[in-house]
Amino acid sequence: MKWYVIHTQSGHENKLRNAIMAAVESKGMQDKFGEILVPEVETEELKAGKKKIIKKNYYPGYVFIEMAYDEFSWALVKGVAMARKPAFIGERKRFTKKDVINRPVPVRETEIAKIRQIIEEGDAGIISELIYEKGEVVLIKEGPFEGFKAVIDEVKEQKEKLDVLVNIFGRSTPVELSFSQVEKVED
Repeated sequence: MKWYVIHTQSGHENKLRNAIMAAVESKGMQDKFGEILVPEVETEELKAGKKKIIKKNYYPGYVFIEMAYDEFSWALVKGVAMARKPAFIGERKRFTKKDVINRPVPVRETEIAKIRQIIEEGDAGIISELIYEKGEVVLIKEGPFEGFKAVIDEVKEQKEKLDVLVNIFGRSTPVELSFSQVEKVED
């Protein structure tokens, strides 16, 4: 068995892992699959001045899967309905006399060892001292709207993104920005 990486929608990694595990069991293909790894680390989060330990996905949108690659195991993973168009990372085309076959590139065992080390050691860092709230005004500090003020419409903490409304020519225009692209406006 070798390790492969599947890209899926961020925030759905555990759902994908569970769906694959259920499909493997229902199809009786346990001999073709090993471990399915979603690297999570415990981190401290500051919220309202209090520290809280939370689990955070170290590689959002990625699931590592150990499997014996063949057309059946590949089809099982690709066919999981909840996966939202999963794709093996590094798929490359191999040409045969009859047609084209997509084959994923395996991940080196040394890379998996590094990931396991990160999981074991955890992440001692603090996620964010700045907690944003809906309705709050922020200043955009980089990108095409640099210098504009915006009102937060939605906070996506796990992705560290904000949906904000920027007033352009008298109209509120929705824009998605990362936490690093804005700063709080002091009253």
